[in-house]
Amino acid sequence: MAILAKIRQRTLVLILIIGLALFAFVISDVFNNNGGGEKRPTVIGTINGEAIPSQQFQSQVERIRTIYGGRQSTMQIVNSLWDQEVNNVLITQQLDELGITIEKDEIWSLLTSSPNITNSQQFQDESGTFVEAKLKEYIDNLEATKNLSPENMDAYLNWLQTEKYTIIEAKKALYNNLVKAGSIVTIKEGELAYRAENDKVTFKYVQIPYTSIADSLAEVRNSDVQNYINKHKSTFKVEESRDIQYVYFPETPSKSDEELAKATVGDLKAKFAAAEDASGYANENTETNELEIFKYKSQLPKEVAEDIIAMNVGDVYGPYKVGNQYKISRLIETAQLPDSTKSRHILINYAGAQRALPEVTRTKEDAKKLADSVLKVVKRSKSKFADLAKNLSSDLGSAAKGGDFDWVNTISAGRLTPSYKDFIFEKEVGDIEVVESPFGFHIIEIEDQKNDQKVVKLATINNGIEVTKETLDNLFTLASTFESDANKEKSKFLDLAKEKGYEVKPVNRIKILTPTIAGITEEKRDLVRWAFKGDTKVGDITSVNVGGGFLVAQLTAKNPAGLSSVPEASSRALPILRNEKKAEMIMSQYASSKTVAELMSASGKPEQQATSLSMQAPNVPGVGEEPKVVGAAFALNEGDTSKLIAGKSGVFIIQVVKKEAAPAKDTYLTERNTLRNQRAAKATSSVFDALKSSAEIEDNRGVIY
Repeated sequence: MAILAKIRQRTLVLILIIGLALFAFVISDVFNNNGGGEKRPTVIGTINGEAIPSQQFQSQVERIRTIYGGRQSTMQIVNSLWDQEVNNVLITQQLDELGITIEKDEIWSLLTSSPNITNSQQFQDESGTFVEAKLKEYIDNLEATKNLSPENMDAYLNWLQTEKYTIIEAKKALYNNLVKAGSIVTIKEGELAYRAENDKVTFKYVQIPYTSIADSLAEVRNSDVQNYINKHKSTFKVEESRDIQYVYFPETPSKSDEELAKATVGDLKAKFAAAEDASGYANENTETNELEIFKYKSQLPKEVAEDIIAMNVGDVYGPYKVGNQYKISRLIETAQLPDSTKSRHILINYAGAQRALPEVTRTKEDAKKLADSVLKVVKRSKSKFADLAKNLSSDLGSAAKGGDFDWVNTISAGRLTPSYKDFIFEKEVGDIEVVESPFGFHIIEIEDQKNDQKVVKLATINNGIEVTKETLDNLFTLASTFESDANKEKSKFLDLAKEKGYEVKPVNRIKILTPTIAGITEEKRDLVRWAFKGDTKVGDITSVNVGGGFLVAQLTAKNPAGLSSVPEASSRALPILRNEKKAEMIMSQYASSKTVAELMSASGKPEQQATSLSMQAPNVPGVGEEPKVVGAAFALNEGDTSKLIAGKSGVFIIQVVKKEAAPAKDTYLTERNTLRNQRAAKATSSVFDALKSSAEIEDNRGVIY
């Protein structure tokens, strides 16, 4: 049971505490809105000085939340809407700066050519033709009646959103077309692209891989990593962040809660055993109804399967625990059923049946008549079954095999419809009947069965194990006591938790817009906002309610925006720096090797050959991508040998065996157009990020949400 549902059951003291907390919250809100504390921003942000009002933004968020119905989290919607708003403002500002506007007649033209509008029957005549006058009349009516009711106002505001969306989309299209127009590619560039793809080079090489030197021999100091960070600042930029550690007090049932649930069903055992209608008694007294179907031993809970299979009809077993429930079960029927069966069938479907093809026109009644007539034929002569299946069955997969469905067991039969499954397991070998399913009517013959065994049908009463008020009160006391004790000496948070046997979970590099905390499934924006609040200091402690428990957290670090620290950057920088060190070691060791043969002799590494490689696909077989090596090969003449080359995977020396220039073309228009389209697509996809990077943006999402 959820905490909020139980909190009403708390003691008077707890109610008073909550009342005081609510009062403090209201007072703090008054101060926050009147200059006594941190003021809540009235704008969600500004873009180059242009504000996006907070109230307007929040209304849009709520509207989208209603549309998605919980399929997206609040922060997902907020972030998506923010990016959209920033994009719209930046593009509008760019067009305004260029003096380009979307005029009213253009907007009307866009509206009257939108498929969403022109295809609406509301704006069409009897022949299905779009009528502009009907659209204009609709808009005029929205304007005239908007104040008559909330519904009318919603309709009017929705139309304004449609107009706004149309204008924005037109601006985006216009701006993107301007960007694309600037993506100029020359014929010469087209030729170079052709050459990069089609010119080929073949070379001999010897490679000394970096893996041939132990990492321990290529020492990388912290100063090396720091220098690398300084040289690649854009790669190692980090946002402002916070580190916390927390103890989670989960709302889990106590031993006494389990005993209570067990006793609740246990008290019903005698009456359950004496009940004339076991199924009816179970349905009246169970928390959740369970299907009364034959179950094999393998389908029963492992811990109790032997005992239940050994029961006699009328016996009651339990209480026994399954998952988060205690159960008692009464055996109401047994049978001997096979665990595997082989069958064949002919499916006669009809218009409207599941998976029926569009060309099927027979009615359900006609399908039943046809199935009954086929049944009579195959009962008289089973030898005709296969041919009838091939000619009549709508199950094309089995029809090709004469209707053969092969063997299925109790597990694989789960893919069958219940009626089909029940028939082939509960009837006998040789039985042929018509069985209805959502797919139509099946003429089924049971060809074989094996492994007969005892199955049981149970009536079951279950009761979920719930957290009681007493357990929840104890949990609240534990969390409150830990928070109070930790606040007395904040530096002892970790020691205190260990002393009490609580697990402390650290969470580092929390960003201001982080929606969730590692280890907690629900959004906890209140905890993130607390960590970033101006007056929250390192060492401060807070507690929050989470779904199914309480969380006591401590702020352990405030990390300013800037560059990654050496430990954080090491995972990315170390492999690169080690390889650089190894390259220096290898090139120093084999500096005297001037040919492929000399390096092969000195290193003991084999000579290999890479055939017909291109600049566009510089993959050396068995080695991987080596653009620097392949580029060097293209820069050499046939027969020339390179110097030692530090590649991605090792140090190489190469000798060009053959260079093949692709035949010249009369024109390279195709290559130029392809390259231009690629550049235009890249430009339009990256222009938003480029505009953002050069804009002055104030972002208040982390404060408001």
